[in-house]
Amino acid sequence: MTMHPLRVSVRAVCYQDDSILLAEHRDDRGLWYILPGGGIKHNETMSEAFDRELLEETGGKATMGDVLFVREVIADLLDTTYLPEHLHQIELFVEAKDFECISSPQSPDHNQIGIVWMPLARLSELLFFPKTMVPSLENKTFDRIYQGHIL
Repeated sequence: MTMHPLRVSVRAVCYQDDSILLAEHRDDRGLWYILPGGGIKHNETMSEAFDRELLEETGGKATMGDVLFVREVIADLLDTTYLPEHLHQIELFVEAKDFECISSPQSPDHNQIGIVWMPLARLSELLFFPKTMVPSLENKTFDRIYQGHIL
């Protein structure tokens, strides 16, 4: 049996007034959105990964705040072909304070076409992941830290 390692990632939740910073992607589904961030590398701290991922995907920097919520993704339990086979990932969604854009994105993800400040009122209209967190993100309220295995 082949073992597939658990992947841990950190994602930035960055608000500006009534908007949220999103990474914009395009594929055969059309436009879709996620919060900027990605995998924590071997021997990299969560804070280092937060800084690196923000620079790579947004060209910006911010102060890392508190963990707002955690979600778990197990691709084998989902009816999707868009995730890597056997992916098991823990995502740490972290408050990003005082975001400042200092350059263009340094190393955007595959299919990433840009970043956008999306009005919170539009979030529910988008193909956004994790979609089950839209109400919490819109209201800026995070009642539970661990959200479980969700889309």
